[in-house]
Amino acid sequence: MNKKLQNYMTLVDFLAEFMGENTEVVLHDMTDWHHSVVAIRNGHISGRKVGDPITETNLRILRSEVHKKVPYMNNDPKKFKKKESIKSASWFIKDENEVLIGMICINSDCHDLIAARELLDKMIRPPLVETAIKEKGPDKINIDVKELVDNNLNHISRDLLKKLKLLSKDEKVELVAKLDEMGTFSVKGTIWYLAKCLGVSVPTLYRYISLTKNNHEN
Repeated sequence: MNKKLQNYMTLVDFLAEFMGENTEVVLHDMTDWHHSVVAIRNGHISGRKVGDPITETNLRILRSEVHKKVPYMNNDPKKFKKKESIKSASWFIKDENEVLIGMICINSDCHDLIAARELLDKMIRPPLVETAIKEKGPDKINIDVKELVDNNLNHISRDLLKKLKLLSKDEKVELVAKLDEMGTFSVKGTIWYLAKCLGVSVPTLYRYISLTKNNHEN
């Protein structure tokens, strides 16, 4: 082992103790490719041991000379023993001439964390009905709501539905007032559908309803 790496042996133990058994910490001697692994903790993650050779991933890092540009890097996700949830990073150790002599590599198995996240997602996921409403928005209208609004409009005036978008703002506000008096908006979904028929946004229709209530109070 390169003697300059001796001081990093305790750092391997420190990181492994802090991160726990699901994180592998490896010290590589980049001056001896055939026996690159000089210290390792929690080697069950990758199945490696002291004395093992350099990995193809580390060879690519060495050949890319990325260590000349950055002090460390987050690696692409790795697969060890069919595990597909390994988060990996490498810290470069260079000598006084900026030559790469070693690396400390950290490989964390996030399988348990991912499983916990999926379980939490299932527990806090909104009901399917609410999700469908959020996804579909005002286009997903119950047929009963449509019939209710259409019938109330026809009750006010025949063929009114065909010319709703041509009404002026004042006419729309007056129409909304009549529909409100008929209890139209007490049914969920009617505001979405009427807004679509009038060619206005839902917030605009709510403003119309507020205007009618203010006028009524005055």
